[in-house]
Amino acid sequence: MKKIYLGTIILFVFLSGTIQAQLTPHGHPYGTTTFGQFQQLELMAGVGFTQFMGDAGGADQVGTNFLADFDFASLRPSFMIGGRYRVNHFLAFRVNLQYGILKGHDQYTSYPGREFRNLGFTSPLFEWGGLMEFYFLPDEPTHNKHHRRRKDYKKITGYIATGIAGCYFNPMGDYNGNTVELRPLHTEGQGILSTRPEYQLTSFVVPVNLGFRYRLSEAFSIDMELCYRKSFSDYMDDISQTYVDPSIFGTNPEAIYFANPNPGVSGTEPGAQRGDPTDPDGYMFLMFNVSWKFDSGSTSMPKYNH
Repeated sequence: MKKIYLGTIILFVFLSGTIQAQLTPHGHPYGTTTFGQFQQLELMAGVGFTQFMGDAGGADQVGTNFLADFDFASLRPSFMIGGRYRVNHFLAFRVNLQYGILKGHDQYTSYPGREFRNLGFTSPLFEWGGLMEFYFLPDEPTHNKHHRRRKDYKKITGYIATGIAGCYFNPMGDYNGNTVELRPLHTEGQGILSTRPEYQLTSFVVPVNLGFRYRLSEAFSIDMELCYRKSFSDYMDDISQTYVDPSIFGTNPEAIYFANPNPGVSGTEPGAQRGDPTDPDGYMFLMFNVSWKFDSGSTSMPKYNH
């Protein structure tokens, strides 16, 4: 977890340095930071949905990735706050803090290869990170046909974004009406068997966004984003490898149940495949954001560059 925090801090320091370099033009002892010229700073907030992409649940077919494994019944809410710095019409930096709920369960799929397991989970999700946005439909100014000195901007812009992020998760299940954390139960022998260490509840994440923006006014715009995340953990749903002998759990009824909710069913015996350890878990966001330009005025501040 410390490595994830450190990596995120290094990214933010890099972004801060890049932003400072952009604020002060090179080659001039006196630079000018003109916030009004391009209105670089924006605050963001959004709501949307999460979709888990992992071993639990999924589409009515063999497990796969991205939209092909979409499961409408597993959609859960998500919320985001963040900030954006527009470097120019083609490039922007942003930082996000996102909260959502991840959900997946075999009861939502009719594919026999998943349904028989009856495995599932629910997890809170906290994500933090930084991204670079590249505008393939840039916000370029055009001259107003009625006012030569006035410039208009495109109403619709489009971008793709990527960067680095970290996330926290904690898979849980329902047992006789009570919410139970799954990691301490060692459902696949993690922390009990010498070959299976306990998994961490944090992971680095590779983010990829596709977004479109619509300008409502000089100060406000709305975004719609489809965001895909690939983690470096295969235990976001507490499912990864093979079933284990239930005797290792002793008399713990919760561990025995969540390790194998359907005992006696063919394909759930010890050593049988429970998940796919070769394909780390992922998730998606569909977000609707509102952006507010931090400074919609036209002010300049002289800056001396040593």
